[in-house]
Amino acid sequence: MTFKQRFNVIVALAAAVLSAMAFPAAAKDVAGSKDHSLIGRYQGSEILFYKQSDFDGQRLLDRAMDFKQSDVLSAANSQAVEGKVFRIRYQAPKDRSSLEIFRNYEASLKSKGFEPVFACANEQCTSGDTGFYRFGAAIDDVSQNFRYQKSVRYVLAKLTRPQGDVFAAILVGEAVDPVVRVTVVEMKPIETDKIAFVDASAMEKSIAALGHVTLYGVLFDTDKAEIKPESKPTLDEIAKFMKANPTINLIVAGHTDNQGAFDYNVDLSRRRAASVVQALVGARGVAPSRLVSFGAGMAAPVAPNDTEAGRAKNRRVELVKR
Repeated sequence: MTFKQRFNVIVALAAAVLSAMAFPAAAKDVAGSKDHSLIGRYQGSEILFYKQSDFDGQRLLDRAMDFKQSDVLSAANSQAVEGKVFRIRYQAPKDRSSLEIFRNYEASLKSKGFEPVFACANEQCTSGDTGFYRFGAAIDDVSQNFRYQKSVRYVLAKLTRPQGDVFAAILVGEAVDPVVRVTVVEMKPIETDKIAFVDASAMEKSIAALGHVTLYGVLFDTDKAEIKPESKPTLDEIAKFMKANPTINLIVAGHTDNQGAFDYNVDLSRRRAASVVQALVGARGVAPSRLVSFGAGMAAPVAPNDTEAGRAKNRRVELVKR
């Protein structure tokens, strides 16, 4: 039986299993997290990690991985899509098998109109390799590879709709207890012309008047601390401002929205601020003694985190006069 035939048979079981996918949020979910409305959760699961990006790129595995070629998602094993991205990790109930959990997700996707793109289990996912932890690291996160030592099951499905297609990638793994990684991409066009460029003169005026300046032109990929190349103009203007004002020392403060755990966002914002300092010191000749990096995480919002627009305003870098 082909995968598509098997996927169609699964829908016959949907009535019996969908009740397990409609359970209310657990009390132990991480703060600010929620289920994706099209996916739901397996009954009794708890959210361990949650991250929502209003617009981001995401690679989705659409064929078996070959660790001899690559142990990360790449053009050789995945497709790149862009849109609103949801990344959620669940701890599933200990008394349920990973197979039962996976079958529930398959049936739920089918009942909502998703069509299969690719699915695999264990060695099918890894071209015969039994290093399932490496597969878990690629789909979920390298820090979570210990959760996938015993088994892995994966499905990528697509929902076609007028307002934009939706991709859902579900990974169910097991070491001691089952874990579920859900990645959803709601495809939509990017909103352009949203970057307000702040030059050295504007930085000087803001710092003189307010003691700080807010910058949205220093960009990072989701969950990453590496500065994106399109940040160069803003970094150059910071260096220009520093050169024109040799007596001013700055705190470089990183800020995030409230998506994800508090400690995680504090660390992410700290690493991003440190990357900005390194870019100014290493490539632009600013004296290290003039800069201090600081990570505020989600602790100093400038807008409510209840909306996408508000969260976008909270993701920023600030220069604060010392």
